[in-house]
Amino acid sequence: MFAVVGLTLDDIWSGSLPQARLAEALKAGKAPEHSRGGAAPSIVIYTTDPSDTQGPIARAKYKEKGTFVTLLYFSDAAVAACNELRIPLRILEQVDESGLPAKRVVAFEHRSVAPAMK
Repeated sequence: MFAVVGLTLDDIWSGSLPQARLAEALKAGKAPEHSRGGAAPSIVIYTTDPSDTQGPIARAKYKEKGTFVTLLYFSDAAVAACNELRIPLRILEQVDESGLPAKRVVAFEHRSVAPAMK
């Protein structure tokens, strides 16, 4: 499953970007608890390809919840990591993989690494 997260113009201007905060935390070595000591699912966040003409239509679907300039699609592992790291998300809905945009790009990815075997 993926959580659809909406970002407003204020979020972007203020730099309150959850994908950037998550990337910084992971780069600083703050691995979420669920990923320690074993194989965990990879963290992935998608966004709509800028050339996709369906982007405005997707954002219009959520207009009653706010004016969003972009939508991000957080995997369950990404949502769990944000929750553990106390990074707030504005989740608009949950979708399965078929609900992702046909034209999407990876906004952020952090592959899980299995522990080394001796």
